[in-house]
Amino acid sequence: MTPIPRITPYELILEPLEHDAFPEIRAEAEQRGRDALRHDDFLLLGVVGATLSSMIADDAPAEAVDQYGELLWQGYRFWVAGRRFYSFADAITSKLIAPRYGMTGWQLAAPPSCYLQFPNQRFWTRVAPDAPFEPVDGCFVAEDESRVDGRTQVELRILLVLGLRPERPGLSLVIAHMDLEPGDAEQRAAAPWVAGEDAFAGSLPGGERRGLRTLSTQGELKTLVLRSLHALDARPKLLVAHDAAASPPSDSTRLAYVEVLTGDNAGPAHSTG
Repeated sequence: MTPIPRITPYELILEPLEHDAFPEIRAEAEQRGRDALRHDDFLLLGVVGATLSSMIADDAPAEAVDQYGELLWQGYRFWVAGRRFYSFADAITSKLIAPRYGMTGWQLAAPPSCYLQFPNQRFWTRVAPDAPFEPVDGCFVAEDESRVDGRTQVELRILLVLGLRPERPGLSLVIAHMDLEPGDAEQRAAAPWVAGEDAFAGSLPGGERRGLRTLSTQGELKTLVLRSLHALDARPKLLVAHDAAASPPSDSTRLAYVEVLTGDNAGPAHSTG
């Protein structure tokens, strides 16, 4: 039996906001004619400002405001979109970080909002060159499409979550975003540039033997996300939906989730497209 995925940052930090702050944000946006799904409109709302004040310490650095503003917005979108949670198995994750990953002819398509969770401690990164390495839990991804000069443009906003532990009061966050046309996804995800070493190399002492990898550039992060979105969109037989567990262990998710497998171990029952 496949283990239940780990508890998510949404549950640890944002889920209580479903009862008051998130409905109040939606109501204020409607009243003021704002689109709370759009990042800049969202941050102008009074309820958002008040909620962020309660989340951020008075002496927090300026970047914490941007990071927690992004976390709150991503969490709100995750809630509005139906809390789409994808758990990537180890085998499919290995395929995603291979030197070559087949995406021929794929046109980028993604859920409007989702959370992608990767195998425990498989990836490590740090928020700054002088910061310690921390294990990656996963990332929130928000997708918006627009028409520019008659062409479709896709904006992806990515919030990488690392250092997540149920007993830890906080977490570390890395913000990334990219703009591209849907047909450009294959080229953008082909080979992330990394100076002097292979992409997704292991920089931790002894980590290579244990299969641990580092995300040392935003190019690697964006490639991982694009390849993950391809697995969700182009390979529906790899997706197996699971209902929310009634009484999961304290360190496991309470959310319904979709398990992302390889073709060798994907089961036909309860699969979702």
